[in-house]
Amino acid sequence: MPYILDTHVILWILDEENRLSPKARNLVTDLSSTCFFSVASFFEMAIKKKIGKLELSKSLQEYIAEIERIGFIVMPVKSEHLDGYDKIPLINDHRDPFDRLILATAYCEKLKIISADEKFHQYSQLVEIIW
Repeated sequence: MPYILDTHVILWILDEENRLSPKARNLVTDLSSTCFFSVASFFEMAIKKKIGKLELSKSLQEYIAEIERIGFIVMPVKSEHLDGYDKIPLINDHRDPFDRLILATAYCEKLKIISADEKFHQYSQLVEIIW
């Protein structure tokens, strides 16, 4: 089964924080799972680091190398994801552009999203959210 990881999930895996749900941990460690991460997640991390909202224990290049070493696959932002962005409803209390791009990517690529973000469940009619 293919999944895309929300940004915080990537950080929790790589920084070895024991914050994943048992279900999420099982999915990301299952060798039969195909896990993707959006390049947009690393753009989000870079921006949040720059403005002081995120401290990282490694460089972004080290995070990317580590997640690829684990076997997760980089999902570039494709033109169809940008078209799909328009299909994601604009909900007043959830305007995060990075979340919306991850949602659009999952929608277009038919991926399930692994995320602890409760706001993602507002889109469950479009994509399946797992936590």
